[in-house]
Amino acid sequence: MLYIWTNVGVDPFVHVSAAEPLRKLAYNSSTLYYVSSNGSDSNPGTSDRPWQTINYAVSDKSPVKAGNTILVQPGTYTELITLSKSGSSELGNITLKANGKVILRDPDPINGGFREGVIQSANKSYWLIDGFRIENTSWAGIAVRNANNIIIQNNHTYETGASGIIVLPETYYGGGELEVSNKNIKILNNTIERANWRWLGNGYSDGTQEALTIWGVDGFEVANNTLTDGNREGMDIKVGSRNGSIHDNTVTRQALISGTPTRGYNGGPAIYVDGNRADVFNLSIYNNSVFGNIADAIVIADEVPSLGDVFNIQIYNNVIYGNGQLGVNGGTGIVVSGNVHNVEIVNNTIAKNVQAIVIDGTSFYGGYQSHDILVRNNILANNTYRNAFFANANNLTLDHNLFTDKFVNIYETGNEIKNLSHWNNTKVASIGFVNLNSNNFHLTSNSPAIDIGSFEIGKYAQLDKDGRLRNRNNGTDVGAYVYSIKTVK
Repeated sequence: MLYIWTNVGVDPFVHVSAAEPLRKLAYNSSTLYYVSSNGSDSNPGTSDRPWQTINYAVSDKSPVKAGNTILVQPGTYTELITLSKSGSSELGNITLKANGKVILRDPDPINGGFREGVIQSANKSYWLIDGFRIENTSWAGIAVRNANNIIIQNNHTYETGASGIIVLPETYYGGGELEVSNKNIKILNNTIERANWRWLGNGYSDGTQEALTIWGVDGFEVANNTLTDGNREGMDIKVGSRNGSIHDNTVTRQALISGTPTRGYNGGPAIYVDGNRADVFNLSIYNNSVFGNIADAIVIADEVPSLGDVFNIQIYNNVIYGNGQLGVNGGTGIVVSGNVHNVEIVNNTIAKNVQAIVIDGTSFYGGYQSHDILVRNNILANNTYRNAFFANANNLTLDHNLFTDKFVNIYETGNEIKNLSHWNNTKVASIGFVNLNSNNFHLTSNSPAIDIGSFEIGKYAQLDKDGRLRNRNNGTDVGAYVYSIKTVK
């Protein structure tokens, strides 16, 4: 092992294999650069002589290269930060990291517009953005456009005009594959609070409608984020986004404007998948906690079916509860709308919503009826309006689900249901949750949800939300959790 020293920074060595060519070693060593509010952009960017502005550090004028790290020292920085260079697959990401409590503020929180972010980039790649608090923005907190191989993690956006974090195309919005202009994006461990805070009503055009936006992205992971107190939709996975996962997120108190007479109909879902101008497919939505939202929880739909299609969606191990307002909106745990096919809804716990599941291929936007939908091993409990509703769907399978008995029928049907298969669905007085009132949806030892589920679930669902093995000798438990004595408190 060789130790290669650089001339800048206080941690100037990295471990490098002796088998690598010396030519590569000289460029693959990690270099640290520093930004401090009391620095100067004419400084060399060392720890004792830091730069003053983050925007200079990420600009073409600075010496930062692929594999380097920019450490931003604690303080408040009021500037727009435009990433003007890229890392590389060979030498690694450029890392922009808050080295302590760093607050970023929009220099003009009123007049910024579409596509702008306090941290923003266009046509750049191989960046890691880590640990910033971004507040009071005119449009987005972080906006990356035509991006690839970007990681956005551990940030906190607060009171953003539009999305807290958004990935979107740079200039083309005409639909089809050309609008899928981003690739390999990870959004991890962020908090997005009070997004779309400048929303003024249905006629307001200066902003998106989502707290976290994945728009035209091929290959993505959205994980372990917390979304709270957003005016409109929570997460929106749209316009050709595909080959991605949405997991282990907490989404609550989205659609705050829902039901208000002048500011917006139903506010939008907490997690929304929308084809909208290009094909959306191969998505896994799992292990999320979606609760206390003012409108629907998870919706799979297609608003522009003439240009897009939505298919191959897996929804499993989610805990979805307390969503919707009776008499104001649907308040549904999971919705599958028109122009959607091949959806598997497996082992979710859906409780205390206005209604649990709606499969309805009727669409204001047109397109074909939803088809090939599987609803298996779910708990649908303690809903206020009804458990489930099915209409305008073909090849719908409903089996091994557990319902509470508030309603005479475990589900209701509308027009044009073709090939509905249903068996081994059970209605009980109580699910046997550890504590329904405090929203602990683990199972007690006498729960009727134990060992009644179907073994025929995909490999993707073999572990429950807590990571415990689901299929056991005596059977499989329905809902998001398997019974364990360790979870009974």
